[in-house]
Amino acid sequence: MSSQSTVPSTAFLLSGLSAAILSITAPVAVAAEKKLETVYVSATRSETAPLPVATQIKVIGGEEIRQSGAKLLTEVLRTQAGIQLSDMDGSGMRNVSISMRGLSGANNVLVLVDGRKLNNPSQATPAINAIAVRDIERIEIVQGSAGVLYGDQAVGGVINVITRRAAAGETTGSVVARTGSDNLEDYGVNLSQGFANGVSYSLSGQKRNADNYRDNNQSGYESALLNVRYDHERGFVFAEGQQIKDDLRTPGSISDAQAAVDRRQTNSPNDYSNQDTDTWRFGGGVNVSAHWSVQAEYSDRNEEGEYMYSPNATQYSMRVKSLTPRIVGEYALANGPMVATLGYDQIESDYESNNAWSPVASTQEQRSYYAQLIYPVLSKLTATIGVRQSEVDDENQLQSEQQKDDLTASEFGLSYQLSNEWRVFGRFAESFRFANPDDNNLVPVNVIFLKPQTGESFELGTQWQGEKSQVSYALYHMTLNDEIVYDPFVPNNQFYNGANINLPDSERQGLTLDADTRLSDELALRFNYTYTDAEVIDGTYKGKKVPFIAENSAAVTVLFTPITPLTFSLESIYTGSRYKSGDENNSSSMLAPLTVFNLAAVYTYRQLEVSGRINNITNELYAGYHSTWGQYPQPERNYEASITYRF
Repeated sequence: MSSQSTVPSTAFLLSGLSAAILSITAPVAVAAEKKLETVYVSATRSETAPLPVATQIKVIGGEEIRQSGAKLLTEVLRTQAGIQLSDMDGSGMRNVSISMRGLSGANNVLVLVDGRKLNNPSQATPAINAIAVRDIERIEIVQGSAGVLYGDQAVGGVINVITRRAAAGETTGSVVARTGSDNLEDYGVNLSQGFANGVSYSLSGQKRNADNYRDNNQSGYESALLNVRYDHERGFVFAEGQQIKDDLRTPGSISDAQAAVDRRQTNSPNDYSNQDTDTWRFGGGVNVSAHWSVQAEYSDRNEEGEYMYSPNATQYSMRVKSLTPRIVGEYALANGPMVATLGYDQIESDYESNNAWSPVASTQEQRSYYAQLIYPVLSKLTATIGVRQSEVDDENQLQSEQQKDDLTASEFGLSYQLSNEWRVFGRFAESFRFANPDDNNLVPVNVIFLKPQTGESFELGTQWQGEKSQVSYALYHMTLNDEIVYDPFVPNNQFYNGANINLPDSERQGLTLDADTRLSDELALRFNYTYTDAEVIDGTYKGKKVPFIAENSAAVTVLFTPITPLTFSLESIYTGSRYKSGDENNSSSMLAPLTVFNLAAVYTYRQLEVSGRINNITNELYAGYHSTWGQYPQPERNYEASITYRF
């Protein structure tokens, strides 16, 4: 493809920028005593010995989250490289869609909590509101395709949230109260305790109520989580249960003309979306020898809900059951550690709704076998190779139709340690996404099941790390076949317009640059820049840009600690111009670039922490999602404050 030749030219043009960043950070750093080794749970699906992997992984620690003053996961993710968010209600919780590497929609980025999949067998976005920020130990962000290790939906990247657990003899906890604009009231508690006999538990609860920014946008959220774990000489076992009650009034979209008059108004004063979710998870691991262990988890998530899109109310039920056993081997070889992972994933999804326009009664079962090997070829060269074989069974009960499909995804990567501070890596990775039951329910006339979406990705990057600074830089090129999207103008099988379709070939290419440095004991700086070129390369819209994907985006965070207990955090988040969603022909004017500033202050006195945050300081008027048929306005300047007692 002719567009592939643009990637090297992009790298050449931006090499000066990389050099500039490195020239700033390098003098500050002290040479690392050990060579750069970065691997996390997300790189192998298990806690293994550190070793370099051929991909770009960003880790956001709990202390970094605390200093930002963020109380929602979306507030943390907005400042990260390669991530763009779409918010369809302004609460920052329920209806937020995550885009990575120019791939939008609810099912192109895999979101996990402690390895458990939050993505749904429907058009609904992953339930990131299930994660309380105060429970997070760290967030691991894997950029790019991860189809071998994680399978379906790991197309643009993987976000894995790791929660805290208490060590033996440790007791930690917190009680927090938060208030803010639009009558926000938020209360939470968490407690973790570990005993000398290996037993530990974590307990967390939250209650949140808010009117939110728009009319008919009130929300009420309650959650309770309990995790019990037992660690012994040969391994561990755990059990976890969570219950969530989430009620939300949905203001819907309004036209640009309406937004110019009153951005808070709604065209759907009676609409709502309420859901109750119960999740159970069990698992453990056992060391069967000095080098091999067996690990497995089983989870069962059951969601019951009702929503009103005037004039009809719809009840639905969704159940997702998953079983994920795997065998992990670790060996210390002459050139370094080797890790081998052999696994099996089985996911069963049931989705039913009595929607008057398009009722759903569908099931889907996915079965996958995968293997990954991280092998030290030389003392400074590590190879990653893997393959996954997946098959899917779909049943549309309303149409009495069934189908079977299968595919294979592979990956190969190399990581080379140039010096103690420098690492370069490159990889080829395949990804895929099966159409879920909700996708297949609304398809074009004469189509029963959509084709699987598949992709190929090439990536080349480098990473430099010192004692006080680090920089990572990656170029990528991704081609997608049969991309699954919603087209509002295609006649569907329910005899009106709007259907999920398979697009002709499209491609994404670009780069991510991520840097942070501590300039002094008082001042730290974080910076990232993302360039995304998303284009249709075949069919009716050949040569057109993929709508609602900004070509340029960036974020700068300045951390200032004038005295040890007090930290100020100033965020600047830039989103470049882009076409409105639905403007496949690129015929309308582009949305103007946007910069949003947020300021937070966190003060700690012994066990007490007081924090405040101002979002959208300059009062920008913008939409969280903007399409050719309407927009979802976001809050203007707003405030929040919290007090936390830690023990």
